[in-house]
Amino acid sequence: MTVYKKAAGLLAAAGVMTGLLLATAAPAQAHEGAVDISRNGCGYWGYSNHNYAETYKSSGSCSGHAWLRVRINGVIGSWSHAAGEVHVYAPSGMSIQVSDHKSCADCGYKTVWHI
Repeated sequence: MTVYKKAAGLLAAAGVMTGLLLATAAPAQAHEGAVDISRNGCGYWGYSNHNYAETYKSSGSCSGHAWLRVRINGVIGSWSHAAGEVHVYAPSGMSIQVSDHKSCADCGYKTVWHI
């Protein structure tokens, strides 16, 4: 086998591998997702899909609220919160694209992406 044929074979194999990597590396649209949040001995859980999102306190006795905001059809809503749990439903014909979940007004948040 000549050097040229070896090089051509290696390039062909590299091209196939690159194609496989590109095909498998493309981000998939998540249909649902969940996040765990822990703060001051309390646990919070956030969940969302395209139609519904929620954040709720899953454990502990701290006084923090569950916080949630969503982006629906490109519009980011304001934060909603409640002592135990908070829910948001997408209006008919619309879709939740992103949900943000946190455990206090000044805390950072965790995000579930659907786009």
